Amino acid sequence: MQYLTEYDLNAIDNNTFRVPRFLFNGSYQKISADSKLLFALMMERQSTALEELSNESGYSMTLIKKCLNELAKAGLIQVHDSLILITQMRRIL
Repeated sequence: MQYLTEYDLNAIDNNTFRVPRFLFNGSYQKISADSKLLFALMMERQSTALEELSNESGYSMTLIKKCLNELAKAGLIQVHDSLILITQMRRIL
């Protein structure tokens, strides 16, 4: 049996992101899992271009746009041209 070393755990920790718990409560429960994961990915930057999101997430542009619409309707983000701004950062911090 092979065990993870401290080096392995550090590598895993450096390649992960956190999904905020508030997305699983209240009115945010109905947001799709894809949208929640995309939101968590966007939190790392606070503003992101659409093409970067597609490349980093592996999601198609169609799915990205669907998720962004869902997040915007929930009041979590604002979309301006091809730039996305997270509007609910104060809830996370």
